[in-house]
Amino acid sequence: MNTIKVTWQGHDAQWLVSDPSNDAVPPCNLEDWAADQPDLTPVRMILSAANYSCHWIELPGVSGRHLAQALPFALEENLINDISEYLIVPAGKVGVRARAYVTACDLVERLLEQAEHLHLTVRELIPETQLLPEAAIAVWQDQGWLVKLPGVFEGWVNEFAIMPVLESVLEDQQGLGVLTIHASGLDQANLLRTTIETGFADAFERIDISSATSDSPALPTHARPVNMLIGQFQVRHGQADKPRSWWRPLASLSTACLLIMAVTLYVQNRQLANQSQYVYQQSLALYKQLFPGVRIRALEREFRGRLAEGSHGNNHGFAYLINTTASAFQSVNLKTIKLDSARYNERQQELIIEVQASNLSELQTLRQALSERGLDAEVASASNEDKKVKGRLKIGESA
Repeated sequence: MNTIKVTWQGHDAQWLVSDPSNDAVPPCNLEDWAADQPDLTPVRMILSAANYSCHWIELPGVSGRHLAQALPFALEENLINDISEYLIVPAGKVGVRARAYVTACDLVERLLEQAEHLHLTVRELIPETQLLPEAAIAVWQDQGWLVKLPGVFEGWVNEFAIMPVLESVLEDQQGLGVLTIHASGLDQANLLRTTIETGFADAFERIDISSATSDSPALPTHARPVNMLIGQFQVRHGQADKPRSWWRPLASLSTACLLIMAVTLYVQNRQLANQSQYVYQQSLALYKQLFPGVRIRALEREFRGRLAEGSHGNNHGFAYLINTTASAFQSVNLKTIKLDSARYNERQQELIIEVQASNLSELQTLRQALSERGLDAEVASASNEDKKVKGRLKIGESA
């Protein structure tokens, strides 16, 4: 896997690529570097310390597994923009102080989109200061100092800003151990050591200087470095090339069909239940109208029994009376006679009907038609209402 260092140059709006193991090779832009690489080349990128910040926050009592949830709330007051615009990567603790690398989400998105456009596969994005050992160290780099003081400060500082940074960082600090200064020239190293020893004599036990090029930042071999590709930027290996299962569309279609069938059956059952209830209520009302005062135990059985009374040649009962009365209505053939209601008195074996007619003679005509069919019919009452005659007839079997 290729390892490169990437630096975002805001004034040129481009990513510069350099070799972290060889400072003698001049940097080039990402497009030129990618042009010499085969498609889908896996790349480990080291993000320049100038493009992110490191924060040390005191979080006593917060365990390592809850660090990622607690850091955004702890850093909210230290960041300029809204917390949602930043990528916050937890990177362990030193004592009660937790370390977090912070960079803009837009910056990471821009890097990954350009890498995808150039057919590069980014596997890791490592903060540059992660390559430094976990000890007090300062490395001369790009006209500035790459400083790492565990639990206190971590980042790149321009040579002209080193003094105010040291004043804010080392004020009231004591016993930070041994500071090692790495620089290709002794002038910069001696100047930094003199500045620290003069202004912050109690901060370090001693200050060593090294000019060896082998002490430049390199990937650690004893521990896995922090990867900034987390959350929405997390790399999911192998998912892009994995073929889609052939049975998934069939399973989705089957599920949809079963759901539609279940909903259809539910709606049909509800409709049938409502229809059944409506028929029952209408049948109950009709039975109470025909046989008032009769106690109902099983409506369907009693209704069938009433209807079957005249179906086996019996010349008595409700079915005989209602059938004969209907035949009499048909023979009279008077459209002005209207049946309002009918009820059956089971105790007296009488059918009582209430009708409307245009005059009293029509009631007598109906009564005569009933008598001709062997029924005992009489007009129990008659009254004139709204130019119509309302009458009640009692119909029974002849003795």
